[in-house]
Amino acid sequence: MLLVMEHPAYSQLRNVTPSAGVVLCPNPSYAALEGTNSWVVSAPGDTHSIVIDPGPEDEGHLNVLNAKAGEVALTLLTHRHHDHADGAHRFRQLTAAPVRAMDPLYCYGGGQPLVDGEIISVPGVTPQIEVVATPGHTSDSVCFFLWSGTPGESDLEGIFTGDTIAGRHTTMISETDGDLAAYLLSLKLLEERGAGIPLLPGHGPDAPDLQPFARKYLDRRKYRLDQILKVWQTHGKDISLKEMIDLIYDDVDPVLRGAAEQSTRAALKYLESLPSS
Repeated sequence: MLLVMEHPAYSQLRNVTPSAGVVLCPNPSYAALEGTNSWVVSAPGDTHSIVIDPGPEDEGHLNVLNAKAGEVALTLLTHRHHDHADGAHRFRQLTAAPVRAMDPLYCYGGGQPLVDGEIISVPGVTPQIEVVATPGHTSDSVCFFLWSGTPGESDLEGIFTGDTIAGRHTTMISETDGDLAAYLLSLKLLEERGAGIPLLPGHGPDAPDLQPFARKYLDRRKYRLDQILKVWQTHGKDISLKEMIDLIYDDVDPVLRGAAEQSTRAALKYLESLPSS
């Protein structure tokens, strides 16, 4: 009898598309939801695999991921955040596979920085991966489009979104190098290209259609921006950040207040950059 696993399934390789499976890291938190999704790309009969986001520096998870992924030829990172990338150097030691990321500081073992628009093809792995820069959550955020073969001539099986779009809830904008204007453009790109394409997120459950998630994210950002504008109209632009967050995030768990502050600062920066009407 075939056992069909559903999210969440810790320390198991759960098949999601014909060429992609996920190993869920046991690092649950408010930000990481049930944990980090570490993705394994390999079609039936392939001799090697590609791993996307090995996750935090958790020895148990990295060893399970290494065992489930088989012969790893390459590791890719969607962005630099610790719950996706901190285990990359150790995973390189376990697999001898190079690590590639948009940020050169997170490339290991001879891996070269990712280039927007490039096609990644690896010997022993049938699927090919299209690199699509999606800055906003962080400046180095990328999504990986999973093609069953040659891009444009094969099936687009899914889109690995990292933290750009999660399988549940929304994503904060990094206070250090996040950019709301860039993020909105990234979401619009994913809304257009993700219609009817499976969502393969960095956290939370996968879904059969990415488009409604991108639309929900865009609508939510507009809602928050409209809230800020209304607060300014009522209380003036000199209102403190604390007072503003108290007013517009009255429906958010206090544990998430730090994330709310970061996203609000990014929203304020975005609104201040708009030309005056």
